[in-house]
Amino acid sequence: MIKFFRKIRQKLIEQSRVRSYFLYAFGEIVLVVIGILIALQINNWNEIRKDKQKETIYLSNLERDLENQIIAINNQIDSENVYIHESGSIIEQFISNSLSELEISFYQNLSNLHSRKTFVITDPTYTDLISSGNINLIKNQKFKDHLIKYYQELKRIEKVIQNNNTLLVDQQFGVKFLKLGYYYNNLELDSMKYIPKTTTFQLTTIYHKELSEISKDLLQKSENKLELMNIVNMRHTISLGHLGLMIESKKTTEKILEEIKRNTNN
Repeated sequence: MIKFFRKIRQKLIEQSRVRSYFLYAFGEIVLVVIGILIALQINNWNEIRKDKQKETIYLSNLERDLENQIIAINNQIDSENVYIHESGSIIEQFISNSLSELEISFYQNLSNLHSRKTFVITDPTYTDLISSGNINLIKNQKFKDHLIKYYQELKRIEKVIQNNNTLLVDQQFGVKFLKLGYYYNNLELDSMKYIPKTTTFQLTTIYHKELSEISKDLLQKSENKLELMNIVNMRHTISLGHLGLMIESKKTTEKILEEIKRNTNN
């Protein structure tokens, strides 16, 4: 094709048809420009198609992450409900008999409150989107804004729960609880699995009988009783706060999931 146009141009020059030659040259330039524009447009279409494919993959991965996040939130809700129930039982026992008769369930509940649940964010896809700059592949600006705000809030909640667990549960509740009560172990640890049940029962009975008496003596003092119930109430309040955060996070996560599904179907 190039050889064909070259022959025409050479023939026009030989015939001294300058005006025709310039018109032909201009037309050839226009054709070249049009060809370049078409090539660029095709390349642009290909890039748009590739970006759309990447966006679809990211949205699918985000959907998977958020479904896993709901599982993690449900686990956190279950744990916080257990802590609320156990601390509530201790409070009810205090109201009913002022801790005059402490049963083994009291120490079981008290010991269980010494544990806490770590909230985990499942955000590998979002982290990849931000670190790689591919967040701009998501074309729906409104959804993108919601997604960024959602993970920012989730990070805040993660930090709140982590700080509460460390500063209040570990350093406040745990320290004071171990001074006033005793840590009741149900002896279901792997290290105890070879101990005969009769021996386990004897160990439990001995521990409870002796250590509960020590705890009862300590709790006869008003200041110790006040300190114990203050930390139990604090533990109860912390779990109520965590539960509220998790319930709201679950609602928000479900809304984000709905938005993803709408974007995927469009």
